Amino acid sequence: MPPHVHYDKEVNHITLMTDFPTLQSSDGTMLVGFYPVATPYGDISQEWCMQILSWKGIDQISKKYLNRVEKSLAIRDRLNHDYVVTGDNQDLPQQGNPFYGAV
Repeated sequence: MPPHVHYDKEVNHITLMTDFPTLQSSDGTMLVGFYPVATPYGDISQEWCMQILSWKGIDQISKKYLNRVEKSLAIRDRLNHDYVVTGDNQDLPQQGNPFYGAV
């Protein structure tokens, strides 16, 4: 199990050790990174994150903003489809404004 993940056998539950993980597909082709968002005012948003989907970590496929609930559901869905945690993006805020529109 990667260092950023804790598996609790008693409740069959995965607990992430980071709020902003990078997840990799089991075949290694897809990466999904979740990043904190630095607002135009310089503060880190407590409500929003940025999700970046890339092919083999090279070709960026999409970027979008997610709120806290959407982020939790997206992470849970990926982990249920055999993605593994490969990184921690806690200290890599992305500049943006979720209310400005699509990225």
